Amino acid sequence: MRKILFILITCLSLSQIQAADSLSIQLNKQSFKKGDTLDFSCIIPDFEKVKLNAASLHVWIDHISTGTRWKFRYPFINGEAQASLVLAKTLPDGHFAVNFMVQKGYFRLSGQLKDKFADENSINYLMIPKNKRTYMETIALNKDGFFRLKSTLFEDSAYFIFTPVKKNAKNNLNISIETPLDSSFIPEMESRIWISVGSVKRAINKEDSAAYAFNMITSSGTDLLPNVTVVGKYKKKVEQYDDYYSSGPFKRDEAMIFDGIEDETMARSMSILRFLEGKVPGLIIEKDQETMVEMARWRGEPAEIYLDEFRVTPQDIWIVSPSDVAMVKVYRPPAMLSPLSGAAGAIAIYTKRGEFAGKNRFKHSFTVKGYTPVETIWQ
Repeated sequence: MRKILFILITCLSLSQIQAADSLSIQLNKQSFKKGDTLDFSCIIPDFEKVKLNAASLHVWIDHISTGTRWKFRYPFINGEAQASLVLAKTLPDGHFAVNFMVQKGYFRLSGQLKDKFADENSINYLMIPKNKRTYMETIALNKDGFFRLKSTLFEDSAYFIFTPVKKNAKNNLNISIETPLDSSFIPEMESRIWISVGSVKRAINKEDSAAYAFNMITSSGTDLLPNVTVVGKYKKKVEQYDDYYSSGPFKRDEAMIFDGIEDETMARSMSILRFLEGKVPGLIIEKDQETMVEMARWRGEPAEIYLDEFRVTPQDIWIVSPSDVAMVKVYRPPAMLSPLSGAAGAIAIYTKRGEFAGKNRFKHSFTVKGYTPVETIWQ
């Protein structure tokens, strides 16, 4: 009887906190084992009245003992955000604070063209979301070179490339960007729920919760940069690049690798596909007579094209200057680089970035994080 009464009091206190914040949170449970799924729903009551028609939910989970933090984010649709987190076996046991914070607005990207010329009134950009269709648009610049893209919803991440309206052999744009979802913000609403994972000897008490101090600036854990891979001095730069930036199935040893970092041949080519012409047995480069787009075919089948491991169409890669390419990897058929791959071969194009971009290179391509998939693994 006492246990039932304690649960009722706990639930009442939680609902009172959420009512005060005008944010309604529902979890499927508060005690989890590894491999369980944490389902949650977050609702903004009267979202239109409080002018939160477009809003984003940030879910930051802190491990009380170590301070490790995991970050997830979701768009509100009609004032509601729902998601599922599958608990990985590698998660530590213990108590966790699940912090829910509402930020006004959806994902958007703004930026500035530095060193703008007087006659530059617009630029092109190509957006390549993961496993989605690419999107291209021309955007206007103000007199100081500032621009703003429309609000967009996409999962995981997207690759953005900015190019001049009048294509030239060398992309000379120098762009800086900013995304509010990755910047500091003051939450419009917020709430917190405590959960436990694994073998926990006792329930969380007032002393535990009172000792916890939420800090939006300081964090550790999975939102940090990946570990740096130390490579031997004997490796060529393109091999170092391959070690650092290739991932998953793209790391396979059988790929033919072409160097765009130390070898200037690629930079002087008319296009990336024309550079490959005659260098790969069985790979045919031809121009489609209807669209006039260059195509790569292997044994009669169109080759799959990837840009920084994002699947793209042949017409998308015209926007990439050969001088911006660090490495090209060619996989004979069947490449099988993604679940949707068939029996076709594949061409993976990697752009210059990080220490491989060179000291004086212009910056005009970016990988940007979007929203967390509705179903994902918490690890």
